[in-house]
Amino acid sequence: MEDTPGTGREAGASDGLAQPDRTVRPRGWKRLVRPVFYLAIVVAFGWFVATVDWSELSDISFEPWWILASALAGLAFRYLGVLVWRVVLVRLGADALPPFRVLASVYSKAWLARYIPGTIPWIAGKIYLAAEHGISKTRLAVSSLVEAASQVVAVGAVSLTLLALDPRIGEISVTVRVLVAVGAVAGFVAMAPPIFNRLLDLAMRAARRGTPVQVGWPTVRDSIALYGGGALLSGLQSYFLILAIAPQVGLEDMLYIIGAIGLGGVVGMLTPLVPSGLGTKDATQFVLLLVVMPAATATLVVVLGRVLNAVVDLLFWLIAVGWEKARAARA
Repeated sequence: MEDTPGTGREAGASDGLAQPDRTVRPRGWKRLVRPVFYLAIVVAFGWFVATVDWSELSDISFEPWWILASALAGLAFRYLGVLVWRVVLVRLGADALPPFRVLASVYSKAWLARYIPGTIPWIAGKIYLAAEHGISKTRLAVSSLVEAASQVVAVGAVSLTLLALDPRIGEISVTVRVLVAVGAVAGFVAMAPPIFNRLLDLAMRAARRGTPVQVGWPTVRDSIALYGGGALLSGLQSYFLILAIAPQVGLEDMLYIIGAIGLGGVVGMLTPLVPSGLGTKDATQFVLLLVVMPAATATLVVVLGRVLNAVVDLLFWLIAVGWEKARAARA
């Protein structure tokens, strides 16, 4: 089944003509949704900061250039997420999309909602904020599900492949390997258009929301392929971080570390009701990193990785929102 065709042309991106303002202004009680959403993010992010064991970071020394490289890789991964989202929306037939910078601004705000327990705030926030720019809520809902599923499938597949190529694979818990493998396979099966569309149809009927947008193989192919590259970017972020504090880790450990970090990330994504998979993701990554470094170093990597991810999340938000506001001010 092919995707619903759509131009996917960004408003005002090519013809130089003034485009109508398609922003939908909330009315009545709906005006409270945005401030409540932002307040929840602030509270959840504050809780996250409070749970960090800062004593672990009190006496560390690190190479700043590797920290910078890690942050840049992290930013690239987040912007890749925006690209995947836009590609999926175009494949689903969304036309006259707002410029990429606007989508990035929306995505960066919703991304911070990952600190709120559960996955619903992140997805719901993205749908609500993007709908204000005139994008169909149905397409937004379907695109969010496709994006989340493709991330699990792609990162899980890449991580397991990289680990399988390493002779130290036997040192990894069988339970962890089975959990991620089952999650990746189940995600791929669920993403097969005949099954995915049937599940969407049942969900839309239950919610009495009409007929869902149909997903085709090109959408599945493109989103999984892009997030396959994203798995490498995300892993490089952690590898560069490790080099900043543990230079004894060699190039021969790079692919194992990328796989281990990705594997832990997938376990976190498959863990419900936990902000960003904290706890399960950290524990999995810690255990896997013990294969290539001492326990003290692995602990430091996990803690510092949480802090750096939070910093990159804030940078992503500042850059994306700042870019969008700067362009809007000049318009």
